[in-house]
Amino acid sequence: MNARFLLLMAMVVSLVLGLVACSEGGPGPSDGGLVDAGRIWQPPVVHEDTPYLQELSLQWPELGSCTALALDPEDARIYAACEEGVQLFEGDGFSTVDMGLSGVVLDLAFDEAGRFAAVDGVQLAIDGVVIDLPADSHPVFVGPRLSGGFFVAGDDVAGYVDAAGGFTSLFEVIQRPSRCIVESAPGLWFAATPDGVFDSDSYIHTVVDGLPSDDLRALVRTSAGELWAATGSGLARFDEGSETWIPFLGEEGLHYGDFLNLGVDGEDTLLASTAIGASRYHADGDRRYYWGRIWLPHDEVRDMLRDENGDLWFATAMGLSRAQEQLMCLADKAELFDAITAERHVRMGYTSTSNALRVVGDLESFYNHDDDNDGQWTAMYLASQSYRYAVTGSEAARETVERAATAMIRLESVTGIPGFFARSIVPGEECPARQATHPDLWHLTPDGLECWKGNTSNDEFVGHMFGLSLYYDLAADAERRAEVAATVGRILDRLIENGFAIIDTDGLTTDDGHMDPEWINDPDNLSARYGDAGLNSSMILGGLRVAYHMTGEARYLEAFENLAYDHGYKEHVSHIEEINTAWHTNHDAEEMSFLSMFTLMRFETEMELWLLWRQGLEYLWHVQRPERNPEFNVMYAIMSEAPRYDLAEGVATLQNLPLDLILWGGSLAHRLDAEPNPNLDRHGERQNLFVFPYAERQGMRWAENPYAFKFDGTGAQENSGTFWLLPYWMARHHGLISPPSP
Repeated sequence: MNARFLLLMAMVVSLVLGLVACSEGGPGPSDGGLVDAGRIWQPPVVHEDTPYLQELSLQWPELGSCTALALDPEDARIYAACEEGVQLFEGDGFSTVDMGLSGVVLDLAFDEAGRFAAVDGVQLAIDGVVIDLPADSHPVFVGPRLSGGFFVAGDDVAGYVDAAGGFTSLFEVIQRPSRCIVESAPGLWFAATPDGVFDSDSYIHTVVDGLPSDDLRALVRTSAGELWAATGSGLARFDEGSETWIPFLGEEGLHYGDFLNLGVDGEDTLLASTAIGASRYHADGDRRYYWGRIWLPHDEVRDMLRDENGDLWFATAMGLSRAQEQLMCLADKAELFDAITAERHVRMGYTSTSNALRVVGDLESFYNHDDDNDGQWTAMYLASQSYRYAVTGSEAARETVERAATAMIRLESVTGIPGFFARSIVPGEECPARQATHPDLWHLTPDGLECWKGNTSNDEFVGHMFGLSLYYDLAADAERRAEVAATVGRILDRLIENGFAIIDTDGLTTDDGHMDPEWINDPDNLSARYGDAGLNSSMILGGLRVAYHMTGEARYLEAFENLAYDHGYKEHVSHIEEINTAWHTNHDAEEMSFLSMFTLMRFETEMELWLLWRQGLEYLWHVQRPERNPEFNVMYAIMSEAPRYDLAEGVATLQNLPLDLILWGGSLAHRLDAEPNPNLDRHGERQNLFVFPYAERQGMRWAENPYAFKFDGTGAQENSGTFWLLPYWMARHHGLISPPSP
């Protein structure tokens, strides 16, 4: 089994055994409402953190190509037909079973009497005994009959073996290749053929009768007596009254149409295997799509079944997988993601959005590297851990929060220029190679121990103000508060001295360092008018509020009022999202808008201004609301103090996001239930008009486009847990999510 699954299972087992909060129950030390700038708010809607079913995937690619699955009706054991032989799952591994056939088994089935049949493309065996079939037969399908025995089908064979072992041929009646035969009642059978559905009355059902395609791949009968057909283009249900087929296609919620197999579980849920992934469909509307390496060793799924525990099994072109459900609370998931992030995503105190894996999919082969925005991402991690410490008071949280805070403070002191903070820092020995390609960007410290990156952007400034202010208020002791206040003061002093622009070592404004009135209010500056005027205004106003909050120095408040009133920054902020989206949607800017607005509104004392900020916030959240984004929903709730903030939708996203954080990459553009947006995103990529379920995609930074069909990744990177941890711990601290309940 792959190392990533062993690591994940070990952590999940610890959760299930009750080593974390969900099983223990009990409140943390400081859950409660918001107390900022003199306002006290208690959330009207709270999520009670009770156990829910969390899916995780176990995979066995070492079994090679697999074609069929079968469930023993007597003891509920799972059998799989794979190129390494028929495999019996026995709790924690597989053993090979001799089926009495010399070839690679292609299909498996049990009949009602518990007899076990298999075909290998040449022969049929029942309970290990080879059954005589017509000469030169090539059976590829075997399935149970209602009256006992088995149907057999292939390109040149069709018929059934009765309970006594006698074979009756139907090939002379069907006269074409058959892929599957099922009964609606004893003696009333239907055969799936490349030309349509051939029935026992010798009628061929085709597209004329409502089938999506004549290319039949499989048939299945539910316990309610419904007959379903899987074709090369979609599903259809047979309506006995009209003797026609009712299609189930993309408009009805079909995920993908190139079917390879079709099954049904004990609750009449259709289990659909396709050339790209697998799906489950139930009449009550419950639907779920499994695709990509998070869930499958290979996207080509040949068979699918549900075991007695409710777990789903998939036979794929590159092994088996099992989607298993475990009872968890959100607190359990937080414990897991906190551990993953602390153990595998910290470099010199900095936590970027993802690490790297030397071996694809192997979590033990991880290493970390610098990121262009180490400051912003580490600040967001610092914020999550500050909230965690405020809620739990744990020593583990104290260690992570202090490590991140030290790294953030060092970004300013390392430059040797008071108030100028670096993008990132790497060990000094890496400097020559960096300077060889970017001599003006990387700078070696005088002692030669560190190499820091300049050209600092507004992104870093947003992160510093957001993360350091939360650390200051929630987790820092008196000594650290003084250190943070001094750092923030120097940063804002330098900005004030330089007209609110971030000035680099060459005396010029950095590429993305404009917060100055000349840039923001320039009528010819399209980048400001149709992009950043509102965002950049909220950044600097929030930063000035932070500096005033920490130091009490009047110059910060005076600078704030000058920009807000004399230079029109307050109007820009009140229309932040209209400006953000005037040209196109930049999802990175959307997240920064929430971070900067959160900082600004947290410290606003003037009701007139607070109402203006809320005006800007309302439309900002309105645009993001369909995304079901937990970070934005939680921040909106805290900032707006509104009666409704879609907490249930945000919590569902936290629950549904997969436990596997590896960035496998892929695309959902093939989905038939998609509604493609006629407009490309800002990177020229195709996107959807709605966000697909988060359980059916890989984890993502909230600065990415959730509507995009394409996901970045090659299996050689793992996401840090910050994107999940920040909204969770923020919600816990502000009372939006309760402590876990047993």
